[in-house]
Amino acid sequence: MKYSLKQHPYFKLWENPSNGIGSYILEKRIAPIQQPFYFTNPSISPNGEYLWFYTAFPPNPQKMLGCVCLNPEMPWIRSYPQAGFSNASPMVAPDSSGIYFTCNDSVMYMNLDGEIRTVLTLPEEYIGHRYLYRLATHLSMSCDNKYFILDGQIGNVFFVALGNISTGEVKILHEFSYCHDHAQFSPTDPKLFLLPRDWMRDPVTGRYIFMEMRLWLMDTEQTIYRNLRPDIWEGHSNNTAHEWWSMDGKVCYVDYAEGVYQCDPYTLNTEHVWKRPLCHAHCDPSGRYYCADQSPYAWSTSPVQILFYDRLTCLETEIVSALPFLPMIKQSFNNRNYHLDPHPHFSPDGSAVVYMTTVMNQIDVAITPIDQLKKEK
Repeated sequence: MKYSLKQHPYFKLWENPSNGIGSYILEKRIAPIQQPFYFTNPSISPNGEYLWFYTAFPPNPQKMLGCVCLNPEMPWIRSYPQAGFSNASPMVAPDSSGIYFTCNDSVMYMNLDGEIRTVLTLPEEYIGHRYLYRLATHLSMSCDNKYFILDGQIGNVFFVALGNISTGEVKILHEFSYCHDHAQFSPTDPKLFLLPRDWMRDPVTGRYIFMEMRLWLMDTEQTIYRNLRPDIWEGHSNNTAHEWWSMDGKVCYVDYAEGVYQCDPYTLNTEHVWKRPLCHAHCDPSGRYYCADQSPYAWSTSPVQILFYDRLTCLETEIVSALPFLPMIKQSFNNRNYHLDPHPHFSPDGSAVVYMTTVMNQIDVAITPIDQLKKEK
């Protein structure tokens, strides 16, 4: 990390009782709920100066944004109630100057001072008096920094669109009668993006509709729409989910029972990287180190673990051995507010793992420097 948090006045050291691994919990509060970003978008800014996080004030379902400066010599923390966002959309700007998020039919940009401007808006002629359920699951920018990929739901259709960041133009690429979400641009190919298919409920009948095949790729020129793992039929001994790109342009994903896989999107060569049951996972920029949670989907009956894995040595370490289950988590699951899963992920420089913690009997953000986790056989 750019800064040590040992002397930061807003963070408290917590050590895992079973092995002494230390995490720094943001104890300075601006909201009853403070949680890190969804794991596909880093919570820490690329320059290492800021930690962004979600805030919420139950029972209000709206999530907003907060930010804390990680420099212990110049600490500040701010609430941005004007930045009420949709889904898990926030994405820190590549130059660390502020943050992008979706609000209603638009992608917004906000700087550190809280000043907001509209980047792009879904055209009214496309909306056509239909209800917009979602503009984007979590914002993803092309590696040339020119476009956002938008994976939306409107009326009775799902759409994928390209948003031009400089002009504000939105181009609808395709519509589907079934759910695609969690779209993510490749970090190496500005035209290629991941477009997973997901389960859904019919908005009128409530009927559950299964995904059948999860992992799909598409390109901005509309020459590619193909399944990444055509040999996998979901629910038939396979349950894949929670995808992300490694920095070298491979698709990583989790099978709940089998662990982490990595697949080359061009050759389809696949490697089984971390062989154990996992839920959400992520890797550092080098692709050597991984983190994961296991499993928030069984949290009410078994405490959740936050795990660290060295792909080279095959050594696994517990960052947290047992996250306690809180009544608020059950309430959140029942009413689908807040999405209170740990979602561990690496900082952009790979020096720390950020995750949601409950060890203080509330919803908090935690940061674990990984130097203490690196071990050699």
